[in-house]
Amino acid sequence: MKKKMHFFSLAVCLMCLSFAAETYAAKKEKVAVVKTPFGEIVWRFFPSQAPGHTAYVMELINKGFYDGTTFHRVIPHFVIQGGDPNSKNADRSDDGGGDADKTLKAEFSKTIHYRPGTVGMARGDEPDSGSCQFFIALENIPRLDEKYTIFGELTSGLNIARKISEVPRDLNDNPLQPIPVTIRLEERKVPEKVLSLEAPDVSGETLTGPGRRPRAFDPKNNLWKAPGMKAAVAVETSAAPTRIELAVDEQGKVIDVRFPKLDTPDAAKLRAQALTWIFQPATYNGNPQRVRFEIDSRGLNISAPTGGGVPVDVGEGITPPSAVVRVDVLAGTLLPKETPRLRLTIDPDGNVTDVALQSSCGNPVLDGAAVEAAKKLAFNPATEMTPDSKEPEPVAVYLDMETRFVQAESK
Repeated sequence: MKKKMHFFSLAVCLMCLSFAAETYAAKKEKVAVVKTPFGEIVWRFFPSQAPGHTAYVMELINKGFYDGTTFHRVIPHFVIQGGDPNSKNADRSDDGGGDADKTLKAEFSKTIHYRPGTVGMARGDEPDSGSCQFFIALENIPRLDEKYTIFGELTSGLNIARKISEVPRDLNDNPLQPIPVTIRLEERKVPEKVLSLEAPDVSGETLTGPGRRPRAFDPKNNLWKAPGMKAAVAVETSAAPTRIELAVDEQGKVIDVRFPKLDTPDAAKLRAQALTWIFQPATYNGNPQRVRFEIDSRGLNISAPTGGGVPVDVGEGITPPSAVVRVDVLAGTLLPKETPRLRLTIDPDGNVTDVALQSSCGNPVLDGAAVEAAKKLAFNPATEMTPDSKEPEPVAVYLDMETRFVQAESK
């Protein structure tokens, strides 16, 4: 009996210690509660790391700004993105282009990182162009660290976010069926541990990021060898065959499915079946490649992908691209709103003999970098057919050029 009493006392003590630890490990904070058709997502805020973003997003939530917006961009193993007021209307083409009534100064941090569940602010090319659109990281994405402001982290609902990322979507990664949200601020317990403080050492991206994006299959390029179907099972559907876009990895495994048409019937069934297909890998110049291509829902008729930003042949209605001077700048450099205009003098051999700055970007250092980059260019000689010549002859020319600044990837 005595032993039993001691055992009971020990058990009670352990229960008390356990409860105390649980109480210590959780505290109440104001969090964002995101209601979706798939379930609830909750994130905590990081006011010490991103005070401006935290205050403004809370303000927008209190105004009901986000209610009725959708997750308009979903990519498996990358992010789900929402918060665009344009997503409230029926026009899908403007989703991703909307802002609230102001933009925010970037609040990049060296101490928090993009891990599964980290919440960041979407932005344009300029670091200080974030406004209202947020995204939730689904995997470790270290390449976004110190480039996109982190202002929160999920405390629950990562499984819901990942489920949302796997819905059928179009070539712009917009779900075929809109996923509307409402967001409220509530006081809830949050864990003491902040996962985003732990630096990720690997990336979980499979479709995005340097070296991971599938290339577009180009049947007119003879260096490509098309993927070949190894195994496919017909999909039982009453719908007529339709085009689908697949991404296939270097081993021939289907890693992604998208749909050119928003009204594709039985899309969820088609997606699930297509993910089981197996291909002989596509090759480029003899090397296996990650590749995007279109195929019909029966597994037949492979062709080039369409839409979603993939290259197209220059033809009627398309103005051919013009040459620009590329200038690589350090990651994090504030890029100017204007770009320098240059006038080049090119000799009959195609060499640049002079570069004259015609208009400034407002930053003398970047102007100088553009001029130096232009001096290193080489051209095929311009030619002219004169009345006295039997064939085109090389000629010196002037050439007006724009500049393109490209931020290097941070190491």
